[in-house]
Amino acid sequence: MNRRLETLGLNFPFFAAPMVGLSHVSFRRLVLSYLEPDCEPVLCTEMLSTRRIPDEKISETHQLKAHKSEKKLVIQILGNEEKYIAPSLEKLMVHNPFGFDINMGCPVSHTLKHNWGVRLMGDKHYAAEVVKMCKRNTSLPVSVKLRGSPGEKEDLNYLIEFTDALENAGVDWLTIHPRPRAQKHKGNANWKLVEQVREHRSIPVIGNGDIQCWQEAIEAWERFAVDGVMVGRALTAKPWMLAQVRQKRHPDQNNRALPWTAEQEGLEFTKACIKLVEFMIEDFADEKYILEKFCFFTATAARWYFHGHYFWKRATRCKSVPEILGFLEQFVSVEDNHSFDRVGNL
Repeated sequence: MNRRLETLGLNFPFFAAPMVGLSHVSFRRLVLSYLEPDCEPVLCTEMLSTRRIPDEKISETHQLKAHKSEKKLVIQILGNEEKYIAPSLEKLMVHNPFGFDINMGCPVSHTLKHNWGVRLMGDKHYAAEVVKMCKRNTSLPVSVKLRGSPGEKEDLNYLIEFTDALENAGVDWLTIHPRPRAQKHKGNANWKLVEQVREHRSIPVIGNGDIQCWQEAIEAWERFAVDGVMVGRALTAKPWMLAQVRQKRHPDQNNRALPWTAEQEGLEFTKACIKLVEFMIEDFADEKYILEKFCFFTATAARWYFHGHYFWKRATRCKSVPEILGFLEQFVSVEDNHSFDRVGNL
């Protein structure tokens, strides 16, 4: 089957999702650290408000930071007004991004009050105009991340009509989280819905939702006719997952030692946390911010591990970065902190 991402110059069809509070530069560097330099996955920033970006300083705003190692960085934006979108895209060009993504899937209330996020899915013409605003102000690829429905239930016909409007407006690819707005992260993600939408589109269509291990990532790629697979919160627990996928699909192209068993992943997780903190020390000259983000990271990631609850509680009690590193150095020798393949739906 013809996979369409290559038309955009993308040859690795497994992406790291935009995640609020998690997809900062240090975490993206952590994901890259497990991959060979020639593998360049799409890495997404957390969603950034176009109302704020024009007045922020790139060098001082933590969420806006990027690293030279990120060759395929996609910056996700929230917005619907060209007077904010235009200067935001211009300012963010300093990072030499691969492209920009418009968030049309977030169901959180503070994004909805501005008609951002999934609220944009309520009117296909309005959403198409937002795409056109972005296309007028950048020559880079523009994508949209959306949900299976803006309401209570899936609506394939509406989704086909909606994505048709986006494609006609010039969007370069789509990422679909196949759950309706009301479902949030509960229940199973319906990947068949992504496959059905792709049948009606001539642009790449990426699937996102409920991928928790490398086996599921490859299965989604092989089972459903998608152009790419995006991994979200499980990647915080297993930041080596994209490297696992690549090594399984191309064993001759990745010689790095990776964890494969549940026991090996448990040991590697603590080492990854140490590496993450070291990256954060380099990226953020703000100890309070590092403590806040590391605690949020552990609250998400540690659920995949046997001692995850203890790990999270102990991390939240740390009052300084040296204290975090001291705790991690002690925890790295714990041998029964095995990983779980699944922790429920995501």
